[in-house]
Amino acid sequence: MRTLMMTAAATAAAALLALPGVSSAQTNVTVSTSVTNFCGIGLANVAGGNVAVANGQRQKVTTLRMSCNAPGGAELTSKAANGDFKSGSGVLINYDWDLVVQQVPSLGFPAQDTWPGSPAIVTNSGGYSQALADGIFADLFLNLCYNVPGGPGVGGTQGDDTNPGSIGCAAAPSGPGAASAPAGTYTETFTFTLNPA
Repeated sequence: MRTLMMTAAATAAAALLALPGVSSAQTNVTVSTSVTNFCGIGLANVAGGNVAVANGQRQKVTTLRMSCNAPGGAELTSKAANGDFKSGSGVLINYDWDLVVQQVPSLGFPAQDTWPGSPAIVTNSGGYSQALADGIFADLFLNLCYNVPGGPGVGGTQGDDTNPGSIGCAAAPSGPGAASAPAGTYTETFTFTLNPA
């Protein structure tokens, strides 16, 4: 009887040893990503379809949103297509333009005149900026002035970069302003390009 009991006990112990224990499990998830130099620019806000700039006062016309995560920072190229607002009949309205970039001021530029054929304005962030990588805003301002001293041609500096005429616009509305220009539609195209520096 004892032997039988021992045998039974030994068998039970052997049975317990044969039961599977808690096993461990492992899952590996490998994630890889790549970081590239990225620069993006777009319109964040437009003040209006027809901006009321005819009174010759400095006015904000649009806000740009810029972002660039390049290690060396960003370079902004700002270009005015005509250098003057131009009507279908060729009448010109001269202007000053400036770009205000609060978070990275070196990307902006102070008020300055343009003229037909004037070069692009190139500014630089001066190195990497976390704010720029996250996205910052730039405000474009215009100050229009009609019939200012300058080169030949109605309304401003038609190709005469030795005497850029709209410096007098800074005193608007005491200056002539654009209100004295003939009624009509005047257009200008501004192009902004953001690249890694």
